[in-house]
Amino acid sequence: MDSMDTHNTALLQAGYFNASDLEANRKGQFSQNQVDRFRNERDFIQQTSGKYENRAFIVSLIFGAGALFFCLVLYFVGVFEALQTMLGGLFLPAMAGLALLAALFIFVIVPRQYQASVDMYRSMGTPLAENPLGAIQTIEARAKAYESRAGLDRNLHSVSSRVSYVLEMDSIKFPITESLMSAIQDNRLYRVHCINDGGAWRLLSMETLE
Repeated sequence: MDSMDTHNTALLQAGYFNASDLEANRKGQFSQNQVDRFRNERDFIQQTSGKYENRAFIVSLIFGAGALFFCLVLYFVGVFEALQTMLGGLFLPAMAGLALLAALFIFVIVPRQYQASVDMYRSMGTPLAENPLGAIQTIEARAKAYESRAGLDRNLHSVSSRVSYVLEMDSIKFPITESLMSAIQDNRLYRVHCINDGGAWRLLSMETLE
């Protein structure tokens, strides 16, 4: 294990944060660089959230087309014929009930869930003047850094199959960069400065304690 000074220098060289960030975070403050980064992130969300508005109907059509294709496959492989033989006179009522449930899901539940996701994304772009950053929190624990094949966004939600990098401290997970993951030594004791931004944990800076 390398010395504290050597390892803390390696963490700084990973480029996720700088000495000014760390010094400000130790005092429970944000550096100007961090404030600017959060402001730019929220400005980007504000600028891009509009393109997701008024798309609920299109999403419903996509789900509807998928459901129709699935039904056609079932028809051509003989599933409906087999069900009709099994259910007899109950076949039509059963199919009507399933069609009603499918329509409810496609044209009511799906649009509402989509709009809720859009609203949540838009709320993440609330200007700092209206929704200031929360208090900086400090966690001291042994670290575990690893890459995830699930593909995680800034809120650790699955978004694709791309590789993402995660720092886990005391059961809390932070999205990090590949360079910082490479610098972190598993099971080494660290102090991290972080915030909970709208339900998502964000790493600000960190340093080793041993």
